[in-house]
Amino acid sequence: MEIRRHDRAASVWAKMCFLASSTDLPVSIEHACVICGEVLDAAGVGLALIGGGGLAEPVFATDERSRELEDLQFTLGEGPAVEVVRGGMLLVVTDMTSSEASLRWPIFTPEAIDRSVKSIIAVPIQAGAIKVGVVDCYREFAGAPSRESRAQALVCAEAVIALAIAEVDAGGPGLAGMIDRAFTGRRDRVHQAAGMVSVQLGIGLADALARLRAHAYANDRKLDEVAMDVVLRRVTLRPGP
Repeated sequence: MEIRRHDRAASVWAKMCFLASSTDLPVSIEHACVICGEVLDAAGVGLALIGGGGLAEPVFATDERSRELEDLQFTLGEGPAVEVVRGGMLLVVTDMTSSEASLRWPIFTPEAIDRSVKSIIAVPIQAGAIKVGVVDCYREFAGAPSRESRAQALVCAEAVIALAIAEVDAGGPGLAGMIDRAFTGRRDRVHQAAGMVSVQLGIGLADALARLRAHAYANDRKLDEVAMDVVLRRVTLRPGP
């Protein structure tokens, strides 16, 4: 069994090294995510990392569709990444058109279906008991991945941690830098806007964030765009449902 785990890890790292060599770049966190999608036969992959307030924030996607779905989860506060952040277990949804998927994520599911996503595997990234993030793998066909494919995907998730640690040891920013480079401003705006709505409406921060998300979705806008408008007082949310 130990030999098989070693062989599996060696195979996954070899794939990452080959991918990196084709671009003349060192093996990176992004390469680990791409290979995670490859072993699960995904058409696209998104990476969300847990930032301030425990939000799963999108930091990388292999294609525009995956980027849209990652942003949508951030806006809605529902979807595979959100669920994995809460539970910490690998999540497989074999058929997005099922009633189970619709009940699970009533708003996210039809959006995914509209984008021709038929199944999703969300792979947790963890360092011991510490939840770090999620790799969402979007597939264009229904069905479950093999046990071996799941095992290889978990090796990819472990590789994300190893590569982040190596980057920090070399003086780089690691995973925290991925959040900071792209999304610190957005996260801060969302939290600031939620605080303002909380005070204005006399509700808790969680309810205020829910109101922001509902407003963003109802108006077909991104959460950080609505947050910016609230912070600049271009939008004021009113009491009521």
